[in-house]
Amino acid sequence: MSDNAVEAANERFYQAFNDRDIEVMRGLWHRGGDGPVVCVHPGWEPLTGFEPILKSWADIFRNAEDMNIRVSHVEARTSGELGWVSCRETLFVIHPNGVHTSRVHASNLFRQVDGEWKMVLHHASSIPPQGEASPEN
Repeated sequence: MSDNAVEAANERFYQAFNDRDIEVMRGLWHRGGDGPVVCVHPGWEPLTGFEPILKSWADIFRNAEDMNIRVSHVEARTSGELGWVSCRETLFVIHPNGVHTSRVHASNLFRQVDGEWKMVLHHASSIPPQGEASPEN
């Protein structure tokens, strides 16, 4: 399958996020059994396993009424049964005192299972606000 197919799976992932659609999110994630599935939300400990990951999304959706996410800087690649997407997430959250914006870099790994791209890894890390320097190595 092409890079476009894995990019389309990535778009469905973010659409499920914006729609807060737990059933679509459930269908996007691989159930595991033949390898780990991992999710790392910014500032969270890594979650391993389908059920803990799905519960995390349900909790986020319950508490994210005023949140919207836009995706940019998308780069998708495939090799065999694996596809990965690197992208920037810009999150907009409405607070009583205005709109808060944050940027996150995400790496999403998909595995082809029965002809469908299923997510096996979502790793999101905060990007420092513009104007702040990143720590040097």
